[in-house]
Amino acid sequence: MQEYPSSFSSAGDSLSPHQLIKDGDTLVSPERTFVLGFFSPGKSKNRYFGMWYVLSNKTFVWVANRQIPITDSSGILMITSSGNLTLVQNQTNKIVWSSNTSNVRNPKAQLLESGNLIVKGFNGHDPKKDIMILWQSFDHPTDTLLPGMKLGVDLRTGQNRFLTSWKTSDDPSLGDHNYIMDARGSHEVYVKTNNNIAYRLGPWNGIGFSGNTRMKIYEMLFFKFVSNETDAYYTFGYTGKGVMSRLLIHTYGKVERLGWSDLSPKWTNYWTAPIDNCDSYGICGANSICDSDYPRMCQCLRGFIPNSATAWRYRDFQMGCKYTMKSYCQNGEGFVLVKGVKLPDTSNSTIDRTINLSDCFNECLKNCSCTAYSAADISGDNVSGCIMWYDDLIDIKKFDVDGQNMYLRVPASELKHHKGKNNVFRIVIPIIIILGITSGIVVFLLKRKKLKRMQRQKKKEHEGINMMTLSFYDDSSKWNNEPKLFDISTIASATNNFSCNNKIGEGGFGSIYKGTMDDGQVIAVKRLYNASMQGLCEFKNEVMLIAQLQHRNLIHLIGYCMEEEEKILIFDFMQNKSLDLIIFGENKHMLDWRKRVEIILGIAKGLLYLHHDSTHKIIHRDLKTANILLDEFMNPKITDFGTARLFGVDQTEENTRKIIGTYGYMSPEYAINGIFSTKSDVFSFGVLLLEIISGKKNRMVCRDNLESNLLDLAWRLFKNGKGFELVDECLIHSCSISISQAIHFIQIGLLCVQECALDRPTMSSVVFMLSNENSSLPEPKRLEISKGNIWSYEKVSCSNNDVSFTTQEYR
Repeated sequence: MQEYPSSFSSAGDSLSPHQLIKDGDTLVSPERTFVLGFFSPGKSKNRYFGMWYVLSNKTFVWVANRQIPITDSSGILMITSSGNLTLVQNQTNKIVWSSNTSNVRNPKAQLLESGNLIVKGFNGHDPKKDIMILWQSFDHPTDTLLPGMKLGVDLRTGQNRFLTSWKTSDDPSLGDHNYIMDARGSHEVYVKTNNNIAYRLGPWNGIGFSGNTRMKIYEMLFFKFVSNETDAYYTFGYTGKGVMSRLLIHTYGKVERLGWSDLSPKWTNYWTAPIDNCDSYGICGANSICDSDYPRMCQCLRGFIPNSATAWRYRDFQMGCKYTMKSYCQNGEGFVLVKGVKLPDTSNSTIDRTINLSDCFNECLKNCSCTAYSAADISGDNVSGCIMWYDDLIDIKKFDVDGQNMYLRVPASELKHHKGKNNVFRIVIPIIIILGITSGIVVFLLKRKKLKRMQRQKKKEHEGINMMTLSFYDDSSKWNNEPKLFDISTIASATNNFSCNNKIGEGGFGSIYKGTMDDGQVIAVKRLYNASMQGLCEFKNEVMLIAQLQHRNLIHLIGYCMEEEEKILIFDFMQNKSLDLIIFGENKHMLDWRKRVEIILGIAKGLLYLHHDSTHKIIHRDLKTANILLDEFMNPKITDFGTARLFGVDQTEENTRKIIGTYGYMSPEYAINGIFSTKSDVFSFGVLLLEIISGKKNRMVCRDNLESNLLDLAWRLFKNGKGFELVDECLIHSCSISISQAIHFIQIGLLCVQECALDRPTMSSVVFMLSNENSSLPEPKRLEISKGNIWSYEKVSCSNNDVSFTTQEYR
């Protein structure tokens, strides 16, 4: 065995030729942020030489010998007199890694405070002036980008600095995923899986990458993008002290930005990508736009139609869209604005940062191959620069907020149609306002007369009249869409006169029938009982609300029927019926872990839309598994808005004495005091989430029953570190389930069902936490519901079944 020098002080930050680092020794950066030494990741017994944080000793940011582990504790690191940093397995005298540097005098390896390990020396006569850096770890990143690191290409040498994921959490060898900057075009950043593009960050726009709208909100960080003749790279740094940040590519291909501050001494997630289906590269094909809130997700751009209408109908969007006309290079064509998007892939684009947007318009217009253009820089008061795309437009994503504007080339016919619509609006809107004022006066005068007539007709209405149309609330001016009115004969024909063979479900308010219209459209018909607890007011409410709501995770109302004593709603038919029939039934195995996660996220996004993103703030009040329908692809649709309530923009809660809901899903403040808010829906969502994960119904505790309910069971298992035992038994042996994700979801469910409404998260926070598995979560507070003291109703009987009820005397 070869003899090596042995003197070394583990308190320092430097290594000289007469020193070495043995397994157990370390180098520490000057201000004690980073440590350099030997470690074993996860359950592995192999030894690696790498770097980690002093404050977070399991957070590894760089590995030297990631491809060749040391199999025992005999590893040593040394620097030769010529400047080669070398890692040796002393037991076998095998060199497992080296910096491959030489030919300097007085070399030294040093760990800088930035986390950069450098090898330096001097090749002249003046030690101060002739110092040179031979090698640095920042040029050889592993899976983590630290502040000051450059992600990108040295165009002089061709060296490309990019991140590569670990193979597994126990194995830091090269994984399948790269976070890499393209050397071509506008130097976009991609996530590549097995060398195929999986996710694209979008071109740099002066503020950030157009596919990450959150970059401009990071006050503690600055971002820098350089693109010139010698370099193309992206880097970031701190604007102050007391914070740490890193960018990580996980073993499963997601990229995550994490932060640590003195105020919050733990790693917190700030950004994750990809986050939804629209982040999948080119998922909608060419010349289309992906919108995760649009029911079909993919839409052709203006002036384009699907390449295959059949494939599009079956949600196969890969073939993309084609021009409605063969050539756009004719007189009169122009551009329409596409707002708030991630700009298309720039691999088929040119960039000119010297011209303005007006010049960009002219340049694109006179080039028949130019299909779209946009500003290259939006950082100043006036946008500048020009990106022009040629041929197909690939991978465009729509954002709810922010995003970048793009100008799409369209034929003259589309442009005239666009202008025509604007002209119509300019003419029609003033006319509508005048007519509206006039109509309002007339309506007011007629209303008193109509009121007396309605009182006289009240008796006739109870006896049944031939036709009764739906009249909305007095504030109907708030609503835009009026649903289609069907006559009873049409619905009766579609359902074979409401045949028992067509009945597919039954609830507290009525029966559900499957029907087929004359044109072949399959529908679901909700026929309300005459003696139903859902009266005329609730019926109007449900029609009015659903007609206005447009979201992929909300049920779509086709129309309604109100004739004689009949009150009927007509919906899109959901092939897989309601969630409770599957999740609590014999076919629960149809819902694997991945699908359950998608259902939970879909319901959460639907609720978020109701609470925050729709035109009107809406509280559902009866969210449960029976009110979640599943389409042919098992996509969830929230239904049953008969008990929903409309809130004002600034309204936070409301009180009612008519408590309508389902026993087991209601929040305590609503069940006891009649107070409901968005946090009431959050509570119901928490119960629903735990039911989906466990495959078990929630059982409410009664005073004469000591048996625990699902919430109590989830709490006890989670607090005892056995949260995974709550997971549905049919999922335990599935290779698709993620234990950490399951526990993460259970903790979110427990946060949602906390007793105090103020302690519960908002649905926007819930969606963020669900979408970011590594986000830091607060500890849920002790669940008091299971003790039975807050569910003391004056009149209630204990039952093993979910019971819907209306008015209760409570105390």
